[in-house]
Amino acid sequence: MRTRALAPSLLIPALLLAGCSIANPTSSEVSLQYGAGPFDSRKFVECETARDVSDVNDDHYYYPSGQRDFTFGDGEGLDAAALTSTTQDSQEIKVTGTVKFTLNTDCAQFTDPTGKVWPGGKLQMFHELIAYKYEAAPTDGGEQMEEGWSELLRNYVGAALDRATDNEALKYPWQKLYTDTAAKAQWEKDVLEQLPDILRSLTQGVDLITINSVLLQKPGIQAALVQGLTEKQAAELRGQAVEVDKQAAASFPGGIVAYQQYQQQQAVNQAIKDGKVQVLPVPQGSPVIVSPTK
Repeated sequence: MRTRALAPSLLIPALLLAGCSIANPTSSEVSLQYGAGPFDSRKFVECETARDVSDVNDDHYYYPSGQRDFTFGDGEGLDAAALTSTTQDSQEIKVTGTVKFTLNTDCAQFTDPTGKVWPGGKLQMFHELIAYKYEAAPTDGGEQMEEGWSELLRNYVGAALDRATDNEALKYPWQKLYTDTAAKAQWEKDVLEQLPDILRSLTQGVDLITINSVLLQKPGIQAALVQGLTEKQAAELRGQAVEVDKQAAASFPGGIVAYQQYQQQQAVNQAIKDGKVQVLPVPQGSPVIVSPTK
């Protein structure tokens, strides 16, 4: 704990206000202490990673120190709705998945690209330039992040991800991303490589948030494309079946005519087996009469 000396004239009032505030971050948190109250200017004091007793009016803001998820897609309980991107052939796809990230909780003093010195490091910069405006951080240890945290993630991680997926989706036709696992894996890899640079462009060129991994699900496509793909696959299967028939007929004893007769007989046999036709018994030597069932 850092203490701040008070002028003698203020000592008696201070004693009357004697008390303390306690910072108590968990093992997965870092807290920022800020001076407050009637005798202090509003300024950063220190980073805290363990229990610390502070002046009674000081404030503490708690941030996660471990890996976190940014989830986006359909349904409730996610950080953001599904994204949309346009492919090389001008088709819109739905993008869902998860980004794993780590907040940069480095508290070592540094100077940012504008020349401003941050005694509390990149975490102080993140808090004062971004998170404080969203009221994202709880002021007690071990609590869930405030509602503003999700909005913050959408406006930074989500916005950067939207740009990256848009840029990379333009390199592929929709069917590649939908049916080609290698192409989808490359798209996912390219988004991961591009995402940190885009994110830094939103944070004054400083890596305040580290991207660890990107997992993109199979993209969603429009219903008309799904129907078209189904019809195309069916046509391909029909074409393959015709080709097989041609090859079988060419090698069948007796040639194509014999093969067609054989196929017809096989169809009749199957119809009888399925009960679709009725076979009437006839005297030996008479032709067999086959009539359809009613």
